[in-house]
Amino acid sequence: MAPGTLVVSRRGSQLALRFPLSNRARFDSFVAGENAELVRRLEELAEGTGFGGCFVHGPIGSGRSHLLQAACHRRGAHGRPGGAIYLPLAEPTVVPESLDGLDTLDLVALDDVDGWLGRPDPERALLALYQGLQSRGGRLIVSAAASPAALSFHFADLASRLRALPTYQVRPLGDAGKAELLKRLAAERGLELGQPVLDFWLARSGRELPSLLDELDRLDQAALAAQRRLTVPLVKEVLGL
Repeated sequence: MAPGTLVVSRRGSQLALRFPLSNRARFDSFVAGENAELVRRLEELAEGTGFGGCFVHGPIGSGRSHLLQAACHRRGAHGRPGGAIYLPLAEPTVVPESLDGLDTLDLVALDDVDGWLGRPDPERALLALYQGLQSRGGRLIVSAAASPAALSFHFADLASRLRALPTYQVRPLGDAGKAELLKRLAAERGLELGQPVLDFWLARSGRELPSLLDELDRLDQAALAAQRRLTVPLVKEVLGL
């Protein structure tokens, strides 16, 4: 079964969790910049055995969701039959009962855990998952917008466990790193992103990485539909710059 899709038994019923991993969210498509140590740590977690964990924090658009999914992709390639799962806890369909049975997996990656903190039932489910993974030798990667030291918890036991995990802040890419990533992704799509076009685009567009990636999708579709190269006039037309 592919990482990101799991069926577990809960109270005699079947609970289906379906959050397919993005094919784009892999370690080799992540421009590390100042995050090389974090990437190495996540690769080790994805490929290793025995209990371990990591707490990743950073603002929206910093790349933490990409990294959690990349770890699940890597575990799918290198792991034992137990497999891996990525769960975005901010999704309303993910509830505390969704974590039942996940401690049998090799790797569990929980995104946006901060939205679950401060309430008894979600924290109780998180604590049970942590203890189950610890006893069975699984691995846990957790992400939030802020560091665990800055978050408020309902249960002191959960706070102490998550705060004891190795903690890394995702450092946002600078302009040079964003340019490198956009060139790489454009080349993967068969697009030539010349420096003059890239300079024009970055000088006039927002610098948030998710927005830039969405704009690249729009440019790719427009270039394909019109059978045109990426040029400054095309960028102006498609993005309204």
